[in-house]
Amino acid sequence: MKTAVTLRALAIGLAGLALVSQPNAFADKAKVEEFYGTGFRVASVSSVQQNLSDCGDTDPTTNIVLFNNTGTVTYTGFMEGTGQVLTSTISNACVPGQAHLGIRVLDIFESLTVAGRTGGAVVEIVGSGRVPATGIQINDNTVRILCGTGQLKGVHAEGTLTASIRAEAPGVPRIDYRPMQLWVHFGHRHDVGFDFLCQDLPGHDSDD
Repeated sequence: MKTAVTLRALAIGLAGLALVSQPNAFADKAKVEEFYGTGFRVASVSSVQQNLSDCGDTDPTTNIVLFNNTGTVTYTGFMEGTGQVLTSTISNACVPGQAHLGIRVLDIFESLTVAGRTGGAVVEIVGSGRVPATGIQINDNTVRILCGTGQLKGVHAEGTLTASIRAEAPGVPRIDYRPMQLWVHFGHRHDVGFDFLCQDLPGHDSDD
């Protein structure tokens, strides 16, 4: 009998905790601000390539190559700022005339303004693409802000990006124009595991 009473009291206590916690969850949700916007990304980069494989044949046009790009990037529109860009692209051209790409971009900003709020930020772009005869067309890109500092601390943002990159002469920086759309939330104050990427940016230790 004592065991039954104890279990019943425990159940009532747990139910009470659940009821107490719910108003806080709703209150936190009410403080979250959501924004949607569009803009452009313009990058000027130089590229260094590393040949990884000849695809096991003697055809000089079939290969697997890693490209590492560095340079500057500027956002306009919904997000505004100029920062540094680091891009890694792997190209699989083992099938003649059917090269495919996998790309990861990190855009690093000491100052980036998003929906009127300013701070440091690291933006990631991940995508895949193909190489037609006219140049490089990258499709299926996703963009998100991995971390922020200052007024961007606690930001959560995801969106999409399309790209057309004009081919330039070897060794000459190329410029690509990319429209993007982004959904941004402020107020979550959650750590998704990438905060270390922003630890060297201005405002990382502030409470804003």
